[in-house]
Amino acid sequence: MSLKSKIRRIIRNNDKLYVIGRCICNLHDTDLIRLLRGYYDQPHDYTSILAMHNGMKYPEEMVYHINVYKTVEKNAIEEFRGKNFGFAAAMYWTLKEIIFSDFLNMTPVVEWGNTATYYDAGMDQITMNTFEYYFDPVSRINFKDVKYCRNVIEGNIGHGYFCTKRLNGYDMQQDEVEELGNVYKKHIHLNNKTSKYIESQIEYMLGNKKTLAVHVRGTDFNQGYKDHPTVVPPMEYLIKTRDLYSNGEYDRVFLATDDANVLELFIQEFKDKLLYYTDVMRATGCTIPVAIFNNRPFHYYRLGLEVLRDIYTLANCESLICSRSGVAFAARYINFALCRNFKELVILDKGLN
Repeated sequence: MSLKSKIRRIIRNNDKLYVIGRCICNLHDTDLIRLLRGYYDQPHDYTSILAMHNGMKYPEEMVYHINVYKTVEKNAIEEFRGKNFGFAAAMYWTLKEIIFSDFLNMTPVVEWGNTATYYDAGMDQITMNTFEYYFDPVSRINFKDVKYCRNVIEGNIGHGYFCTKRLNGYDMQQDEVEELGNVYKKHIHLNNKTSKYIESQIEYMLGNKKTLAVHVRGTDFNQGYKDHPTVVPPMEYLIKTRDLYSNGEYDRVFLATDDANVLELFIQEFKDKLLYYTDVMRATGCTIPVAIFNNRPFHYYRLGLEVLRDIYTLANCESLICSRSGVAFAARYINFALCRNFKELVILDKGLN
């Protein structure tokens, strides 16, 4: 075999080299160049759709497989876990991909893989799908059957970008709150165990009290992540909460926070008028995420359950004070899905890093 033939074989057997070679050979094709330029100017292009034919199940369905957390070999789980979405972000992008599947009249199947921050090996005997720790399946097709379905399109976040006009994930306007709320109400339902638990927790926490809710995102948010909201100092939350609470329209203040220092600040101010969950895993270091603590049974599963309980409790309060965070956004669209409307919504915003 000649050297030229060997080089060609090497290039053909390497996806990256092959694509580079094809591009170089077709530099004279102005339509191709324009297409590639447009694709990379909009890196989350929604036109990248590939239908796979895995088997013969559900031949009448076009299955849209949503897995915002990928599945990897067991020895790689921890490597990926800490680099993935938080709970509210996973909910958001799952909803966005469901919107895309509805747009194309596909059947969504949601599977959160074992790289999820909330994947817990102790739950494997119940389900291998982290999404189903908390929610019912969104369609009649079991996530295990996707690999045997006749027509499957793998979802990706790029498809979700097709369904949003926002350039930043923290700039949620009311029209999107309502859109997500409608989609959540249609497709997302807490499973029986989670629903009973959260309902009982909200009844115990709020009862018939008129409650002003406050959400403060702390801990690792203080690192100033790029393209994330600039941190609002805890004292600003406290001052705004004090102002609204003093008008006499609320019986209690409910605080949801991952930061133990913030909790202590509010306890000193509101004392027995402050409501908060006592079994939440919180951190005291200014840059330490709570997800690194793993010394309790079913820790990762419980982390997700605690976030979801906070979201639903916030959504069931009369009013909300928050900054721009995933949990606050989720509380807003679930509040809408529950056909409630915050009497007052105060969003503290200092822009983005």
